[in-house]
Amino acid sequence: MKFELKTPCKDCPFIKGSRTNITLPESRKEQIINDIRDDMTFTCHKTLNLPKQDQQHCGGAMIFLERENRPNQMMRIAERIGWYDRTKLDMDADIIDK
Repeated sequence: MKFELKTPCKDCPFIKGSRTNITLPESRKEQIINDIRDDMTFTCHKTLNLPKQDQQHCGGAMIFLERENRPNQMMRIAERIGWYDRTKLDMDADIIDK
């Protein structure tokens, strides 16, 4: 998994009012949020068809976690080895705040 996305895509489930955010059942959104808060990764839906090594961690999920000051374990590891830089995230993105 890569950590190169700096901003969420327009259909990101973490963007307020995005098509995915609106159509995704509330229970699924809660499950995703609970999972990433419990140190799971969340793959960007636009990279799911790529080989595993090319898939990206969801930019919206990373911003969501950084706003809570709770980066998941893989984000922390990626940062320590230079694969992720939290300072490059678009922290002004219109992310949900659950």
